[in-house]
Amino acid sequence: MSDESETGGVSIIIGRVWPVKDGPEIDVHILLVAPDDDSAVRAALNALAERGYEEAEFDQIGAIIDAPDEEPHASAYQGALEGEVAIVTFAEGLETEDDTGFDASDEGEDYDPFAVLKDWKPGS
Repeated sequence: MSDESETGGVSIIIGRVWPVKDGPEIDVHILLVAPDDDSAVRAALNALAERGYEEAEFDQIGAIIDAPDEEPHASAYQGALEGEVAIVTFAEGLETEDDTGFDASDEGEDYDPFAVLKDWKPGS
């Protein structure tokens, strides 16, 4: 029997957050384990508040049936099974990373994590 069947499964909440009220919105997927939808929403809102987000709006909540194979959701799913509230952000154009350490806008095969250093010079 898998971990998720023993814990009640991993929930996913899809929505948007605002780091600053009336600022640009960021799409999010929040993965967590909770006994019911109300508890999941409460835990997600608490986790977002702890990370400094001022506003959140949720569109959907559901259960993840099979473990995702691709990042960043695979790591977020594992984190949720371990008791974390994993937040995956989709913030194109912003230089932020989600709480699993993956920026969803960088998923492509051509992603070069050192590209930001190409114009860097010592002492600049």
